[in-house]
Formats: sequence, structure tokens, C-alpha cells
Amino acid sequence: MTELRSKIKLMPVHAFVMIFAALYSFISIFIPMFELFVQYVPFRTYSLFTLLLDPKVSTRIRSGAVNLNFQSFAAWTFVITIVLAVAALTLSLSYPFYYNSRSKRKIGYMAVLVLFAGRGIAHVYTLSKMVSEQMITENNLTPQRLYVAQSFAGNLMMIVLGIGVGACLYGALNLKMNYKIFAYPYLVWIVIFTILPLILILFRAFFKKAAGGGYEFTTAGFAVLFQNKTVTTRFYGMDVTLQEYFSIFLRSLDYALWTTIGCLVLGYPASYILARRSKLKRQSGSRLLMLFVLPMWMNTMLRTYAWRAFFSETGVLNTLMQQWGMIDAPIMFLKNEVIADIVTKLVMTNDFLPFMILPLYSVLVKLDDSLSEAAYDLGATKVQTFLKVIFPLSLPGVISGIQMVFMPSLTFYMIPDILNEGSKTTIGTTVQNFILNESTTYNQAGNVLSLLLLIFVLITMGILRGQDKEAGGGMAL
Repeated sequence: MTELRSKIKLMPVHAFVMIFAALYSFISIFIPMFELFVQYVPFRTYSLFTLLLDPKVSTRIRSGAVNLNFQSFAAWTFVITIVLAVAALTLSLSYPFYYNSRSKRKIGYMAVLVLFAGRGIAHVYTLSKMVSEQMITENNLTPQRLYVAQSFAGNLMMIVLGIGVGACLYGALNLKMNYKIFAYPYLVWIVIFTILPLILILFRAFFKKAAGGGYEFTTAGFAVLFQNKTVTTRFYGMDVTLQEYFSIFLRSLDYALWTTIGCLVLGYPASYILARRSKLKRQSGSRLLMLFVLPMWMNTMLRTYAWRAFFSETGVLNTLMQQWGMIDAPIMFLKNEVIADIVTKLVMTNDFLPFMILPLYSVLVKLDDSLSEAAYDLGATKVQTFLKVIFPLSLPGVISGIQMVFMPSLTFYMIPDILNEGSKTTIGTTVQNFILNESTTYNQAGNVLSLLLLIFVLITMGILRGQDKEAGGGMAL
């Protein structure tokens, strides 16, 4: 038994992957993964085992009854599939007994690979042949009205078998692990979902479809954004006349700045207290951190509507204030321009607070207490120690938190839009309206605005990075 344990400990990762794939291949025989559709409606999801036990299917539709019998088909497909799955699982679990011999190990890997491939082929064949042409004809239906589709469990099984085949091939060829390959999926993800969209935005900002085909260069989008059209808007109780889209940008910047300041003012003390508690009690602050992270599990829209109900005319706040005799009539918090503006910033601060606390806590909890003790020994007060030692060392977390709050809140429009019922236009709303507009020119203006925002964000990031002399620590970007 001890020898077997030592052999298992020496097993490579790809051998465990092979065993897991073989185990799931066997279990999947009993998992429903063939979904029967009758008249475009899913009737029932079957596994090979349930088909074997109950091969007869009967249901009624408008045109009559549908009677199917999978008895003969299910029997032999079940036998073939279970033989392949059991053989793959047996060979995989036997790996510790033959891994010392290179030739046996290679044969074992190749045998399991063939069995995995056979299991996948059997699954695909079952999926394509389960409903025969005879069944369709006898029930007076068409292939579009009577067919079998693969469920999520079936898709997962094919993915697992593919991974198992890769693990077997890896072991058979005796390849050496290069951990850099784990970065390639992330690189592909970045290229597809970040770089390519940015290139597309850049292209659409300067080019549009020409009447005769192809594309032509144009700056019509810039003309829309920078047209000489002014609007009078109110900022902090004052009427200000500004260029239309510049005023929208200033409002979004105002929201983002106050949200960032609010998160920093509330988040730094909270992170400091959590870090101190973790060090003094030698416990992780994860439980208390959960109190800040837990609201993020709820959808942002639902949280915002809850805040809107809280501040509404018949909301909790007005009800309590009336019951305590503080007011005679309900206060229209969200109708008053100044109060609505404050409420919007408070709600945004509440929404983004975890993004400030997490990087701050991760830096503060790692600070060496001996540095503070050395400062005290040299005669520094608690305030001086904080300003000269703790805060400078926590700047990476501060800068990381600012980046994680300021950048998203600049273009965030859901909270202002819901609380102000669309009366306050932000830069995010403007981009959305431009993109959804049927006009090609306004579509282009939306891409131009996105490009300008990207440039502004990059400049801001560069400035923040310049403030972090160590350029590391708690930096998230």
C-alpha cells in the first residue's frame, strides 16, 4: 500500500488528467446528454443508460401521437460505449503499475488515446443516428420536427475527451512541460477580445463604407463631436455654458473624481483596520472582507433600483423620517438637483468601494511591523509614522485602487441613468446612443468618442504610474 502511494505521488499531471477524463467518460454513460425535440419543443433528456432501461417513448402532439422505440439501437450502442469507457478507465487507473517501463507507458497512453477517440466517435454516431428516417416517416414528421440535440453535459464530455486525448498524446510523445504554454490561452483571449476590438474601433473612427463599395477615409465623426454647439447646464448650482459634449465629459469626470475620492476616504481606513486586525489576531481578514464583497454578488442594476426605492417618496428613508417626526411631508430626494447629485455619487462610491479596499488591504497586510516599531524608537509619533512610513509604502495599493475605481466609473452610466431617470447624460450614455443610432455618421462619432476616452485613460494611467516610484507592489495594471 505504501509503495502504491509513493507511485501515485510520482505520477505526472497529464496522467491525472487522463484518469479524470476516463472517469468522466464512464460516468457520462449515466448522465442525461441526448435531448429529444418533438415539434420544436424539448421533450426529455436521455442518457444511454435510461434509453436502455426505458427505450419506448410516447407523446401526443396536435396531429396525433408520436411513438418511438430505441430498443435495438440503445442496446448495442450502450454495449460498445460502456466497453470503450470501462477499458479506458481500467487502463488509466492501472498507470501506476506500468509507468516505470517507458515502452509499456507509451503503449498505455496510445491505447487510452484510441479508446477516448472511439468513445467520442461513438457519442457523435449515437447523436446523429438515434432518430432514424424510419421513425420520422412513421410519425409523419420532418427532421426539423423530430431530432436529438446534445445537452451541456454532452458538450462538456466532448471537451473532457479532447483534453484527455491531448494528455495521452503528451505522455506518449514524452514531452517536457513548458509552463509558458499556460499563458497562450490568455494571450489569445487578449488578442480576440481586447486588441482586435480596439483595432476595429480605430478603423471605424476614420473609415466608412463608400457608395460604390469599399471604404473611404472620413472625419465626419470628429465633426459631430466638435461642432460649435453650446448648451447651458448646471454645475454645483451654477449655470454654465459649454460645448455640448464637453459638458457631458465634465459631468462624467465629476462623478468619477468624487467616486474615487469617496472610495479612498472610506476604503483606506477600512483596509488599514482589517490589516491591523489580521496582524494582531494572526487571522485572515477574509471574513470581514466578505462583508464588502458580498453586495457584488448581486446584479448592479438590482442594487441601484434598491437604492432608488430607498430614496423614493414612499421609500424607507422618508417613512422613517416621518415616523420620527423629523419631516411633515416626504422629501423628493431624487427630484432635487443637488441632493440627487449627492445621492448618485454616494451610490457609485458604495458600488466601487470593494475595488478600492481589495488592493489596499493586499498591500497593507504585507507591510513589515518592524518598520513602524523602528520609527517609534526614533521618536516618531503615530501620525508621523503613518505619514512618513505606512502611507508611502502603501502607495502601490492606493494607485492600483484609484485605477480600478476611476477608469470604470468615468464611463459608468447605469447608476446615474437609473437614479436620475435619464435626466443626466453621461459619457457612457452618449457612446451608447451614438452606437445604437442608425446614422453612419453618429456611429462613427461613437467610435471616435470611444477612441478619445481610451487616450484619456492611457494618459491618466501613465500619470498614475509615474507617481509610483517602485512601479510594483500592489499595482494591478
